[in-house]
Amino acid sequence: MTDTSGGAFHASYRTARTIVSFGLGTAFVAVLTMIFRLDIPATKGYFNLGDAAIFISALLMGPAVGMFAGGVGSAIADIIGYPIFAPGTLVVKGVEGFLAGSLYAKMRKGGSRKTSLTIAGALLALGAATSLAISSLGSELAIALGYPFAQYSIVGVVGIDLWAVLLLIFGLALAYVAIRKGESSSATIACAVAGLEMVAGYFLYEQLLLVLGILPGIVPVAEVFPNIAQALIGTAVAVPSVGQILKAKK
Repeated sequence: MTDTSGGAFHASYRTARTIVSFGLGTAFVAVLTMIFRLDIPATKGYFNLGDAAIFISALLMGPAVGMFAGGVGSAIADIIGYPIFAPGTLVVKGVEGFLAGSLYAKMRKGGSRKTSLTIAGALLALGAATSLAISSLGSELAIALGYPFAQYSIVGVVGIDLWAVLLLIFGLALAYVAIRKGESSSATIACAVAGLEMVAGYFLYEQLLLVLGILPGIVPVAEVFPNIAQALIGTAVAVPSVGQILKAKK
């Protein structure tokens, strides 16, 4: 007679672990998205740190968790204050999490370090060229800490010079990580590709809102540069963080 109690236990354990992973990832993304926001009046959108949480969840727990946590966690954050963006966020951030997790898994198995560095350089150059070409206007930003519980806010105009500095700093940080650690280059490329999808996705979604007259008068191009900076910051935070976590696990 075969004892199936061990198999049932392991199956239950895997199910519970999966549920916990989805829940933790979603909460992590929602909290990190809400805790620091830079409102961009030109698009009615905002700059946030949620991409770092999406990338960490996707790299550590896989594409399924990355997709669910990225889409649902970010959409929950949008519902509180920016509900018009929630449908687009559900799709754009979900695809971002899936791309980061799936590309990382594939590149770890058979990716060449030389190829990874080449792609990384090309992506960074493309992002820099695109943002410099189309983001010559400044962005009015309202900084709110601890949203929705913020007690203080600062409003000002941030021009292309600040975004260029952010792009340069975090671009150099990504290049350093990719050169110094071979395995980290796979994570860098995965996050960079996923980040570009996020930038393109929001640009198209905002164009749709403009065409449909849902948000008349917005300027979708004004958010391209902040979103590129957001993707780079998220990558620069996520890659070394995941590296340290995996190192500690070993």
